[in-house]
Amino acid sequence: MFEALYKEIKSYKRLLIIYASICLLVAVFCSPFFGIKDFIVRASETQELVPASETISTLTDMFMGKSLRNVAGAYASVVGVSAEPFTALVYLGLIENINRLCGSPLNIVPTPAGNPIVFLLVAIFFVISKLMKSFETTKVFGLCTLGELEKYLGLVFILALGVMNVVGLTDKFAVTTVKAAAGAPEASAASVAMGIAATFFSVFMAVVSVIVYLVVKTVFFGMDALQSCFSFVPFSGALFEVFKTVFVVVILTVNVFFPWIGVALNILVFLICLVLFRFFLSVEEFLRKIYIKPFIARLRGFNDEIPFIYKKVPKFVKKYCESENIIYDVAIPAYAFKHKEANDFRMKFMEKIWVIHTDDGTIFLKKKGLKKLQKYELFGKEKMYYLKKDFRFLEIFSNPKDEKLSKKDLRAVISVEYLKRFDELCDKLGFYNYHVVKENIKQTKKELRIEKREAKSIHFYGQYGCKIKTCLYQGKGSASFRQRRRRGLF
Repeated sequence: MFEALYKEIKSYKRLLIIYASICLLVAVFCSPFFGIKDFIVRASETQELVPASETISTLTDMFMGKSLRNVAGAYASVVGVSAEPFTALVYLGLIENINRLCGSPLNIVPTPAGNPIVFLLVAIFFVISKLMKSFETTKVFGLCTLGELEKYLGLVFILALGVMNVVGLTDKFAVTTVKAAAGAPEASAASVAMGIAATFFSVFMAVVSVIVYLVVKTVFFGMDALQSCFSFVPFSGALFEVFKTVFVVVILTVNVFFPWIGVALNILVFLICLVLFRFFLSVEEFLRKIYIKPFIARLRGFNDEIPFIYKKVPKFVKKYCESENIIYDVAIPAYAFKHKEANDFRMKFMEKIWVIHTDDGTIFLKKKGLKKLQKYELFGKEKMYYLKKDFRFLEIFSNPKDEKLSKKDLRAVISVEYLKRFDELCDKLGFYNYHVVKENIKQTKKELRIEKREAKSIHFYGQYGCKIKTCLYQGKGSASFRQRRRRGLF
């Protein structure tokens, strides 16, 4: 679980570092603490002297109480937006606009979703997305198009929300601490320290909100992908979309009206998603690399010069090849479909593996745990390995010798982006071209049928040829001729 989370966070390392830096700069330059001395001087002019002991007590109570309540309200929408960005943004925008029209009776932290134009655009995308995902025939297309837009829109909202909260929370805390410290020089150091702590805490919460988004969104996206496997069940897609919508509305309602209960509920949902994260991360990666990315690439046309060495070969593959003095000319990610063949190389469904070709042959590599590496050599066994074209992907499978071609032991798939280099890939990896083999089998069967038919005709003519000639001499209208024709002799 934590290994998968570390891997996902590492893939977003650059974004998180840049985002944390921006939040920190915004907190410093936009908060009153950037000019703390001026604020203390102006506040002290009010002559509101407060004993130092009471000031520090007030600061502590405010930081532990009001600030935490502000944090609870500011980040209340993170889990809901992470689960279903379109649904959450439409609901939040609706509540904020109604609240504004009614004179703001609810103490709601404003979000970008409250902007009328943003609300209208998101509402349109929400309706179209729900319709596409509710029908099995358009679900995958919806995931590949509006599903990707939804993912990035949700991420942008979380990033913007984090920056707004950094400014808002730091500003609220700073103004309160400066006023509380007025006329109490002994407390000014404490107020500055508390302000700095609030700044770092708000930045920390902004970064944590992005991590929460990545975890929850991955789980719900994976659930969408798995639901498509049950498309044969009538109305299953529509029911699943209704369930997700109701779930998000309930989560956001609790968070808006009962922030403290919402905090506990958000933590519970996050922990559940964290437990399921590892499995659904594999599902999400499979869907993106095998379906979504090739779908987008197909629109502009597949590259006939796509390299056989993937642009991001992982370090464990490189280190293994270096330790074994291996030079590889093919390194392609693949995903397991079936693992019946090898007990010592168990591939879970949708698990990522690497297809590596060297001078010694083709192997599968995968990482098990943080340091353990598993290798499986494909050749030197009583198996025949094939590469097959499919509209969705290219399939690698093994077939026991002297068995029907339809019997498959091991199955793994790679991206269909390699379609234009299919023949080259077969030659490189040493796999049989499934389509050529199948065509040869068909041709062989056809030739065998022709030979069998000719042999049967020769045998038939040799046995009944004289009788047929006699019948022809007797005439077609004779009873003997009709009787032999009914028997199928000619």
